[in-house]
Amino acid sequence: MAPGPDVPLLELRGIRAGYERVEALHGVDLSVPGGALVGILGPNGAGKSSTLKVIAGLLRPSSGTVLLEGHDVTGASPVQLARAGVCLIPEGRGIFPNLTVRENVLMDSYTGRSPADLEAIAYDRFPVLSKRRDQVAGTLSGGEQQMLSLSRALSTDPALILLDELSMGLAPLIVEQLFHIVRELTATGVTTVVVEQFADVVLDIADEVIVMAHGRVRLRGAPKAVRKELQAAYLGKTSH
Repeated sequence: MAPGPDVPLLELRGIRAGYERVEALHGVDLSVPGGALVGILGPNGAGKSSTLKVIAGLLRPSSGTVLLEGHDVTGASPVQLARAGVCLIPEGRGIFPNLTVRENVLMDSYTGRSPADLEAIAYDRFPVLSKRRDQVAGTLSGGEQQMLSLSRALSTDPALILLDELSMGLAPLIVEQLFHIVRELTATGVTTVVVEQFADVVLDIADEVIVMAHGRVRLRGAPKAVRKELQAAYLGKTSH
């Protein structure tokens, strides 16, 4: 049975999770409507990446519930969640650096798409990759590597894309270009959760923003409202 129109695509309820004896998330609640772009901001150690790992099945919560389209998927494996449409682009880019661009693109043939379809998806959205198709992926610029990661994500026809620090190591102009592409993808119906320290660019494109600190959600709301409160919530200073 399909979920009702008011059911979020993704929901976390009271998620606690950690590594060995160190708890990283202390009761995280999160709701992402279908077709939305939600940004998660916060300093290092806030629990942002751990939250994405829970959603993608890479970190099993010790308590709490993960819901995907209203269905309980708590504890599901990364493979099961990937088949359900969850696609994580990890920090540091999800590519095979020793393969060519074309070989990276064709790695997603397991989706059942033909090689021609896979290349069309990649090169139509990112024309620069067509010019680099025979180039070893590890020799691409940082921005081009992220484009390749995004193209591979799109080939899986995802319901939910999780982006972890897309801006890492990139020049501000490239970051703006990539996030413009992310916004365009969301406009086509792809739900996106973006974890970032690059606050300004996320506040410019997100539908909703969540600020985390010390493994908890400290602030959430529309970008305009969050921007006003960000100095106090993010940096622990008093806003005026």
